[in-house]
Amino acid sequence: MSASNRTILILGDDPQVALHLKELVEFMDVPHVITAMPGDWKARLGDGRLEALFVNPELPDETVCSVLDELSEFDPNVSVVMLEEAV
Repeated sequence: MSASNRTILILGDDPQVALHLKELVEFMDVPHVITAMPGDWKARLGDGRLEALFVNPELPDETVCSVLDELSEFDPNVSVVMLEEAV
């Protein structure tokens, strides 16, 4: 599979935080990075192959658990990065 078909997904409720993280990941020469809200990540991903999921810290635990359950059904081999809020 070509690198252009692989996607990094930034998941969060705050579009500004997600955009900043997207820019940081793109800076590391990742070819395809998208952002999504918890309820629309599958639609935003489309036919792309999910390489990794970054989860922003502002999401409630209940939402994160729900997304991780969906992800395990979708593809249990996707890498998940749980971000921590800076103090």
